[in-house]
Amino acid sequence: MTEPQEEKYIHPDSGPRFSLFGVATRSRAFVLLFALLIQLLFSGMFHEGQILAILLRGSVLIAAIFMTADKKNHLIVGLVLGIPALFLVSTFHSFDNEIRDWITYGILLCLYLFIIYLMLTQIFNARIITLNTIGLALCTYILLGTVWVLFYTPVLALNPEAFTHPILDDPDPVHTLTYFSYVTLATLGYGDISPVSNLARNLAIIEAVTGTLFLAVLISRLVGGYSNSGKKRKGIRRDDQ
Repeated sequence: MTEPQEEKYIHPDSGPRFSLFGVATRSRAFVLLFALLIQLLFSGMFHEGQILAILLRGSVLIAAIFMTADKKNHLIVGLVLGIPALFLVSTFHSFDNEIRDWITYGILLCLYLFIIYLMLTQIFNARIITLNTIGLALCTYILLGTVWVLFYTPVLALNPEAFTHPILDDPDPVHTLTYFSYVTLATLGYGDISPVSNLARNLAIIEAVTGTLFLAVLISRLVGGYSNSGKKRKGIRRDDQ
């Protein structure tokens, strides 16, 4: 009788799979995370429509499309949503149309929600916690703040007095909403901007709870998964000896 072959340890990031950029397959989450952080850091320095502001938003969209390149059907969805979003963002200075703004809003919201879904699926389906898994978790948390900006946008558009601060009077209301979103997500509560309307308050409550629960659940998932990963590695390596 032939002896059964010993099981060898296989890194979760190895193995054939579809990727738009094969060399950077394991770094997609960090590419998007870097683009998001750069946008948060410098977006307040440029107004909407300026070339550098467009480049910052465009880099985030390209990185978001890049995140969908793990499977062909995911990439198709990413391109269908991402390419129109890139066009609308890059032509912001050419068209001043409310319908165009709402279309851009809807496409961006769908794209970012799809990206979050893909990242959460990979995080909770990961059998072994790797650096890429941690990158996905960080990227998801940062992207949640951006998504909530899109949730607050129609509230502000329909009711300019939905917040104590006159956001529409700011030179860059998107940046002000971004500031409010991340302050709420991190439950800092500086108090300089507060929700007034019931809908704005309800969204702020949900965002604060989401940020807190996300960190609690995610940390437990990563710690538990890392512990199991260590046991699997030790068990497989012990069998190989």
